[in-house]
Amino acid sequence: MLDIQNLQVVYGTGRMRVDAVKNVSFHVEPGAAYGLVGESGSGKSTVLRAICGLAPITNGRVLVDGQQVTTPRGKAFYRTVQMVFQDPYASLHPRHTVDRTLSEPLAIHGEKDGEARILQALKEVGLGPSFRFRYPHQLSGGQRQRIAIARALILRPKVLLLDEPTSALDASVQAEILNLLDDLRRRLGLTYILVSHDLAVVAHLCERLLVMQHGEAVEETTSAALRSGVATNDYTQSLIQASQGFTRVAPQPAQAPAA
Repeated sequence: MLDIQNLQVVYGTGRMRVDAVKNVSFHVEPGAAYGLVGESGSGKSTVLRAICGLAPITNGRVLVDGQQVTTPRGKAFYRTVQMVFQDPYASLHPRHTVDRTLSEPLAIHGEKDGEARILQALKEVGLGPSFRFRYPHQLSGGQRQRIAIARALILRPKVLLLDEPTSALDASVQAEILNLLDDLRRRLGLTYILVSHDLAVVAHLCERLLVMQHGEAVEETTSAALRSGVATNDYTQSLIQASQGFTRVAPQPAQAPAA
């Protein structure tokens, strides 16, 4: 479904040049969930932005369903690929109701039966019709992210690009959103690329993943290997160790002085 070949993204020139992504390649099968992990600044979100046309592709190719994407992206691309952004507080227009947010992509693509499609999209993300005419400030963070997911799904795409979709949410709400995404993928036959710095999130949702560092792909592995702590690359091993937290050594009681 997705084939990324030697992707390179460069910002600036000369002394201001930044190689954000350096010859990254991977492929994702239809219906699969693929993860991109790494610390902040590793280039994982830039890969997503390059795929959907929000970052320039300096070199390499992006193929979706066997077709190379063009610049600028056409309407057909956005009917196939949609993106869910990291911050649900920033990705929804504060002056637009949920109804207007969900009806806008339908109007752009000339879709009919808007009311039925909006109600169906709300139902799919676990929200009732009462949310239709609310504004973002009247919603919790988890509800906002559900609306963002509904907006991405309303055109019935085949691919969702998920840029840390739970990092701005509380832990309990994170689990709800992850379970929702997992259920939607299996029910609708979606293909995911999930960006996260949280290895537990990636291991929960994805079968395969790519570890990135300084814009480069350092290791491709599986979620099973991630759970078992198996890694061939030192950087991947350090990420696994960091995700396990730390154990505090209890101080030993002081010995009483000898009489």
